[in-house]
Amino acid sequence: MADPRHRVGPAQLLARPHVSRLLFSALAGRLPTGMVPLALVLFTRESGADFARAGLLTAAYSLGACVGGPVLSRVMDVRGQRGTLVLGGVLSSVALAAVPFAPGSLGLLVALAAGLTTPPLEPALRTLWPSVLPAREVPAAFAVDAAAQELVFVLGPLVVLLAQGFGAGGGLLAAAVVGVAGTVWFTASRVSREWVPVREERHWLGPLRSPRLCVLYVAVLLVGLTIGVPAVALVAYAESVSAPGWASWLVAANALGALAGGLAYSGQAPRRDPLRDLPLGLLTLVVTYAALAWTPGEPPVMAVLAVLSGLGLPLTLTCVFQVVDRLAPAGTTTEAFAWLISAFLAGSSVGAFAAGALSDGGSIGAAFLVAAAASLAALAVAVPLLRGVAADPGARAASVRGASGPHDG
Repeated sequence: MADPRHRVGPAQLLARPHVSRLLFSALAGRLPTGMVPLALVLFTRESGADFARAGLLTAAYSLGACVGGPVLSRVMDVRGQRGTLVLGGVLSSVALAAVPFAPGSLGLLVALAAGLTTPPLEPALRTLWPSVLPAREVPAAFAVDAAAQELVFVLGPLVVLLAQGFGAGGGLLAAAVVGVAGTVWFTASRVSREWVPVREERHWLGPLRSPRLCVLYVAVLLVGLTIGVPAVALVAYAESVSAPGWASWLVAANALGALAGGLAYSGQAPRRDPLRDLPLGLLTLVVTYAALAWTPGEPPVMAVLAVLSGLGLPLTLTCVFQVVDRLAPAGTTTEAFAWLISAFLAGSSVGAFAAGALSDGGSIGAAFLVAAAASLAALAVAVPLLRGVAADPGARAASVRGASGPHDG
């Protein structure tokens, strides 16, 4: 139970030992996530291939990441972080650097390999928070983490645009270098090196043996569908109002809203109950994405709506992180977070596809309504689950999660 009197802001949190190092090194290592999709499109187009080829390469990379993340995370839950992350970082970076030189279908296999071996720094980081912070401050770390990940999708494309000056494959080569450097920086930290997995009897299903977690993953997939819509629909909107230059600004406005929402909630998170706040976050997504369906003719007004639509995501994710940490069977926490990411990515891919199909048909507003409906469905799935968790005294709190050397203050 969170201490209702305790409040810790982002600045205070970052001043805690190890927190800044872990957060920023993980962000650096995860930067390719925000770089590779754009880098693949630019490389493909500058090489004379069509958008269909770019879509296949991006899909292969994303599919690999969805499958490889849980597999590598399970290895970490058994063998520790450093070796698994470094090996994955090296293999993924080599594959990314090789994509520009791989002809035809071989390029798809190389992109798939790059995704499969992507080091799961996101679940690794969230597994470490209880090792470096008092239990009451872990929710604040989850909130700052959820907000900070928006930087990946803001800075990543900028790095790609700069790197393209060195050639068609410059963005992919930059992603390779940044990814392995960030991974080595993260794993060189004492906390990551010394983290010891919980020794428990393994079940072949891992965290998926928890029915409640599986239900939560369904809700997360639906949230991912919501979040996959704006990257396509906002671009289509900008073109529809003859203001294509606004496209990147509208996408950035959505990310800015998420960043602001996460930072604002981080100070409140230790005093809040995630089981009560998660429905609030989902309802915020429903309302703000439904508002985007208005598609006003003035881009500045749409930008304001885009900012508002980002506010609910970090609140939702922060609460989801805490519920996953609470429900994950002992010894499976890293893999449980990895399945969360895979569910989100899968939903996001569906959302982007749906937004593209509807936007091509001139139904941009309908795309945002689909996004709102997906979050409404997530709310319907999550509410009964959360009631069950709240009524179960056997559900373990995050404070008892096992990482070596917890600092409970």
